[in-house]
Amino acid sequence: MGGNGTSVNSDVTSEKRELIHRQLESLRRFPAPQAVLFDLDGTLVDSVEDIFVAANALLAELGYPLRTRAEVATWIGNGARMLVERSMAGRFEGFDGLSDARFRTAEVDAAMPRFRAIYEQICVEHTTPLVGAFDALAATHTRGLGVAIVTNKPLAPTERIIDALGWRPLVSVVIGGDSLPVRKPDPSPLFEALRRLGHEHGWMIGDSANDVGAARAARMPSIVVRGGYNHGMSVESLDPAPEVIVDTMREIPALLATR
Repeated sequence: MGGNGTSVNSDVTSEKRELIHRQLESLRRFPAPQAVLFDLDGTLVDSVEDIFVAANALLAELGYPLRTRAEVATWIGNGARMLVERSMAGRFEGFDGLSDARFRTAEVDAAMPRFRAIYEQICVEHTTPLVGAFDALAATHTRGLGVAIVTNKPLAPTERIIDALGWRPLVSVVIGGDSLPVRKPDPSPLFEALRRLGHEHGWMIGDSANDVGAARAARMPSIVVRGGYNHGMSVESLDPAPEVIVDTMREIPALLATR
């Protein structure tokens, strides 16, 4: 039995080495990174609970039906305003295609200051780092690479979360969903992060189609972690596909060490 156990461990190690080899081959098509750009929600932190509580608090004030945690988790990823619209509409498409869309859209706009106030007040109550998040940030920083967080979450709660988790010494640049007129999957936030870092080449690490699309448009590789907030879709279904898929952020230091 001991021999079988050794054989299984050896096979796992061999498979892991082969996986890392394939990932590196994909990454080597690009220039070596001078910086790593990290998404936040679903990549570095689990923030669903606080977002869920804030969304339902707003809905209750407005007299809308409350939504489930699973629904809110599926609607995360395209910025706070889209999340609020989806929550009010009760559907992923928001008010798009509805006959009263113009009126309902104006209602969302009017509700946004209140949502921001609710969420900024509670955004660190239940938000926790995901497995390997600190190690990935620390390994990037230790290697002398630029570290940026590029998220579609508004800047104010993003900054508060970074400070609450003690990550400020590791992160040089933060781009929020309201830092520019556009958000991921537009590549502009990635370009702006590189500009502020003073670098040209980077990797984008995220959990969703927005991250992959932005990276592809910015001509940089994307690394996607499983278990994030990709609107309920598996990362294997992403089109375009990321260069690398990892199970947790614990795998990032190993990828960096071989570049």
